[in-house]
Amino acid sequence: MECGDRFVGYIIGESSPRRSLIIFSHDSGIRISAGMYLAVETVDGCILGIVEHLSSGSRLLPDTITDSESVGSVVVSLTEDVLLRESYLKGTVRWLSYLSSLKKGIVESPKVPPMPGAKVYAAKREDLDNVFAPNEDAWISIGRLSTMDVEYKININKVQRHLAILAVTGGGKSNTICVIAKKVIRELNGTIVIFDMHGEYGDLNLGNKAYVTKPYINPIAMDLSELKQLAKLPPSATNQERVLRHAWDLLREKLNKNLEVENFMAELRAIVEEMREGGKAERKKAVDGVLNRLDDIIDYYGDILNPKKAPLILENIIQPGKLTVFDLSEVDIDGADAIVSHYLRRILQERKKWKRGKEKGYPVPIFVVIEEAHILVPGQEKTLSHYWASRIAREGRKFGVGLILVSQRPKNLDQDVLSQMNNKIILRMVEPQDISYVQSASEELSSDLANLLPSLNPGEAIVIGSIAKLPALVKIEECRDKRLGHDIDIVKEWSESSAEINEEEVESYF
Repeated sequence: MECGDRFVGYIIGESSPRRSLIIFSHDSGIRISAGMYLAVETVDGCILGIVEHLSSGSRLLPDTITDSESVGSVVVSLTEDVLLRESYLKGTVRWLSYLSSLKKGIVESPKVPPMPGAKVYAAKREDLDNVFAPNEDAWISIGRLSTMDVEYKININKVQRHLAILAVTGGGKSNTICVIAKKVIRELNGTIVIFDMHGEYGDLNLGNKAYVTKPYINPIAMDLSELKQLAKLPPSATNQERVLRHAWDLLREKLNKNLEVENFMAELRAIVEEMREGGKAERKKAVDGVLNRLDDIIDYYGDILNPKKAPLILENIIQPGKLTVFDLSEVDIDGADAIVSHYLRRILQERKKWKRGKEKGYPVPIFVVIEEAHILVPGQEKTLSHYWASRIAREGRKFGVGLILVSQRPKNLDQDVLSQMNNKIILRMVEPQDISYVQSASEELSSDLANLLPSLNPGEAIVIGSIAKLPALVKIEECRDKRLGHDIDIVKEWSESSAEINEEEVESYF
């Protein structure tokens, strides 16, 4: 039998080329669970499908029973074998592709529905190995199928069509990033940048293949919009905006290729001060306001705006073939927005230069990971990072820039950007609005699959998109090399702290 050798049940009721209802046999000896793969023979050949919904019932215990005593009398009077025989298990299966096409690496949706009464089989392990663990260079392993001990791989070439990793806190988002990043760097010599909002990644035990740094920016490479963001200049401050823009233009003209200026911000401040002289009261007020904002930039971000620690050549900051982690844990939200947008802009622009061959740009494809994406790419406001993330979502594929958004609050993400994440790894979610929001932005996430999200175990994920041939329920492997991210043992730390305090008190007493 091409389809399978382990019978599990029959097709019942009406079927479509996309879905069928199955009544499962008591005699199959196979544990049936959501996420497992089944196969059935049609006139066009064998098709493979995934169980998306299960329900059980009993002919002896219908839902019309209104008191527990009736249930008790039925249970007591009958043997377990009779109770089992009078119970049933039904499931909804979504048919995914002809098996013959999958063996050639092609997903071909069924055109003909299976007939009522058709026998259904558990998919063969060798067929699932062929589908989910192809022996090809672009594929990396990230775990195993949750319902069968089959290795699960994703196609890294398809990440350039972008990826969203979504889950509640503690669901396994950063663990998933850790697994992907380590394997891309070690096995494929890839290049990845992580904007780490909480300082939880470290070097992932990659040694000289990883570079963890503060988010230094060379101010000469800054954009005016980034400077305005650091200055926290509101849109209503039009007079101050004009002063800052004029000073910025004068400084850029003054530099005129002199890229060795030692203190960019001091030079900019001096130009603004000169603009105060001879001006009217309104202009002087605007100049004073800009000076105050520049002083705030120097106080808050002076150590970040560092030409010596941020070379002008992007390749010297984000080194090809390595993981670069920008630790944003000590930067406020406005600063993080300016920093992330700065590097998103430069990465996209440099890759465009390289691909067009007109100027020297960034020489290799790159994946960019944005943690807490709902903060930096929100739906309700247009941050600088939102602008460049949406540009990369639209254009990055053509230039080898893959965007990976990581979020625990998907409903706060910009839906247009989320919908352009062709691939999604969705771990446990419980908030109905988040689930509904993700489903509306995901063509492959059916309502039945979405209903599984609250019941996923930590580290389990529904994977959809072009990174894999078929939707799957996957157990992501554990990555032990993250610096932080796990829950701390609060009681243990209290106990240790208490012991230290008591010891100090005893020593000080004597």
